[in-house]
Amino acid sequence: MTIDYQPYKLYIMNDPSIDHLIDVAKVAAATGSRILEKEYDSVHRGSKKLDITMKTSAIDLVTEIDSNTQIAIVDTIQKYFPEHRFIGEEKGAEDIGSPDCPYEWIIDPLDGTTNFIHGKHSFGTIIGVQKDGILLAGAMHLPLLDQWFFGGKGAGAYFNGNTVKLRKTGRLEDAILNCNLIHRAKNIDGTLHVSLPSCRSIENYGCAAEELGEILMGHTDGVFFDGIRLWDICAGFLLIEEAGGKMAYEAQEPGNPKGGYTCAASTEEIFDDLWKWTKTKM
Repeated sequence: MTIDYQPYKLYIMNDPSIDHLIDVAKVAAATGSRILEKEYDSVHRGSKKLDITMKTSAIDLVTEIDSNTQIAIVDTIQKYFPEHRFIGEEKGAEDIGSPDCPYEWIIDPLDGTTNFIHGKHSFGTIIGVQKDGILLAGAMHLPLLDQWFFGGKGAGAYFNGNTVKLRKTGRLEDAILNCNLIHRAKNIDGTLHVSLPSCRSIENYGCAAEELGEILMGHTDGVFFDGIRLWDICAGFLLIEEAGGKMAYEAQEPGNPKGGYTCAASTEEIFDDLWKWTKTKM
């Protein structure tokens, strides 16, 4: 799927339409994923050496590509909405925009950094936008998998231009779920331990966009996370809800926009059981 790039149009209205927000989210995601695809080729099919730094642990990595891609995405969005604010995974976006503006763009410039580093194809860009804390629109693009997901509040959810259709699994016990297990595991005497709900199978991808995309493509039934960040779930959770599913997320550090979240999203049929387990057993 290709994005039709139009000349920049500055939206100065107080309340841009959902369609406008979706369009800008798509253009911003395309800006990010174009950079990622070019850099991937340079690193894994060329001779570029990747500078890798640990953030909080050996499984929380960042590269110069993350930061550079975020800067390009912010610049793109600002051409449309110069007064809007930002919540970015990488540093540098917190003080941009008008402090009084209720709109915030949420950016994950490189979702699946570890996958990118190791030459896997499961990585991409996630863009969301919220007003007064309510998610309004979002887009996710995994360029090497040729997967586009986008939509908005009241405007539906789409995968590669087609309306999303979720699975209809009736019971949690029969469901296929997604979760990044390594980020939830606890090290006890040198062995990683993780709790799991009673279900048919747990799939692990290391990329939130792919984990949420699998639900939107009708391949799996739900996802649950402990400590994940808003930029990982902002678009996918909204799209699952727009497709007829349900979602919930609770801040673990209220007042910290970059803090972790306890959250789950799934088809409607299994959500209540999945959310109850997520809040009480995880």
